[in-house]
Amino acid sequence: MSKNEKFSAFVTGFIAGGIIGSIAAMLYTPMTGKKLRKKISNVKDDFVDEINNYYESGKEKAEEIIKESKKKAENIIDEAKKIVSN
Repeated sequence: MSKNEKFSAFVTGFIAGGIIGSIAAMLYTPMTGKKLRKKISNVKDDFVDEINNYYESGKEKAEEIIKESKKKAENIIDEAKKIVSN
């Protein structure tokens, strides 16, 4: 399993576990319907923010990997050109 697959599995498990845990906690906590709806809305907003943060982090890492790969490919091409010209 590659690092990207491990990271993806971790993020998926983290998000799923957080959602399930939050729902279970809210359903077992005695409160009025209005308070429960407000709490659910707040938890949803928090998860959306966390998901957006993970998305941005993953996007930045992907962009970094792409840049590094392009540099390595350019270096390999330059080396190949040198070898061919000699």
